[in-house]
Amino acid sequence: MSVDHVEKEKHLQMVYKNNVVVAKDGNKIIVVHSKRSVKPLLPFEISQEVLDQWKQRDNRIGVTDTPYKELFPPVMNRVNELVFVIEFDEIEFSEH
Repeated sequence: MSVDHVEKEKHLQMVYKNNVVVAKDGNKIIVVHSKRSVKPLLPFEISQEVLDQWKQRDNRIGVTDTPYKELFPPVMNRVNELVFVIEFDEIEFSEH
């Protein structure tokens, strides 16, 4: 099995086990998976303060070792700038 394939398998397992998965891009914290957030659309960037608040409310948050830019095709990385969330209340969640 290639290293790339092993990393993708680890990421899929992380998505399955966690409610939220974040990836790093330098100093940026990017939400790449969330089972309950509705807005903003994934992926989106959050501040360290938002991550800390989220961790207080949900203990199933994982941080992937796979860099953000390797999780998505290059075209997706260029199309849109990420929404940057600095207040936890800016995130809208589904009821289920």
